[in-house]
Amino acid sequence: MRRFLPVLGLVITASLVLTACGGRTIKISADDNGSTIEMKQGQTLILTIDGNPTTGYNWEVESVDENVLKSAGEPDYSTDFRLRPGMTGVGGTYKFKFTVVSAGTTTLKLNYWRSFESENPPVETFEVAVNVK
Repeated sequence: MRRFLPVLGLVITASLVLTACGGRTIKISADDNGSTIEMKQGQTLILTIDGNPTTGYNWEVESVDENVLKSAGEPDYSTDFRLRPGMTGVGGTYKFKFTVVSAGTTTLKLNYWRSFESENPPVETFEVAVNVK
């Protein structure tokens, strides 16, 4: 048992160093709207933002330079029904995932709108500048 303690200490130290260096995942939310995000090669960006598709509104990516930051597929959507038991039609959370492709600068812009009402502007937008070194 005692011979594993130095190994455990090394693992904990390595974890703290990786965390201090920013790790491989950058997490952002609606609070980061309008900000600039600094990223490095090999990192992943995860945007978590509230929405309610039962109203017909959805978050959609309007623009991003996929030569710099590429979408990792469709966003995940979830509602925690444990917090809202018996309620249907309540909102939830969208989770968008992007991976760094190469160094550069791009603006990630999303619209919250009803795509079937394209003549109407989005009711909300989200935008961050992303600099990849």
